[in-house]
Amino acid sequence: MTITPTCESCSMPMPAAEDHALGDASSPYCAYCTDELGHLQPFDERFERMTQWTMRQEGLERDAAEERTRAFMRNMPAWRDHPALAES
Repeated sequence: MTITPTCESCSMPMPAAEDHALGDASSPYCAYCTDELGHLQPFDERFERMTQWTMRQEGLERDAAEERTRAFMRNMPAWRDHPALAES
């Protein structure tokens, strides 16, 4: 059984090389979470995009979507130690 890798930033399944940053199957990030050089986009940019996605997908207001996004990102390898996600 083959396990489909998922993006360490957003958890998107990446079954094909072209789903990975720069089409490189060894990259832990998807093409959507990286810039044109294959580097992970800044936290603020990813947080905003993930929040917008959550608002659209789940029909949440901004505050609720931000909290849901923070909770999600705290569990992702790329973001779990980011200072903006420290729980107070």
